[in-house]
Amino acid sequence: MNLWKATAIIALSITVFTGYSFAQGQGRGMRCLQRFAELDTNNDKKITFAEFMDIPHPRGDDQAKIMFKAKDSNKDGELTQEEFCPGN
Repeated sequence: MNLWKATAIIALSITVFTGYSFAQGQGRGMRCLQRFAELDTNNDKKITFAEFMDIPHPRGDDQAKIMFKAKDSNKDGELTQEEFCPGN
């Protein structure tokens, strides 16, 4: 039961944070860069598909896969900061 609660809290936190990341307004770019840094767990300045999928996605894994492919503009299987946070 405690694991379920922890998972639910994490999922809710990610949902809220993701919503803020995509919201318009001042600070949007900073939140996106912070999210990039959190996902880049090995600090190589790239987010691999495995790193991206390693967290729960509020809209499900299928939508996450679609989002990753859409952001991966050069189709190399990794997201650079420029691909993840365009315009920053």
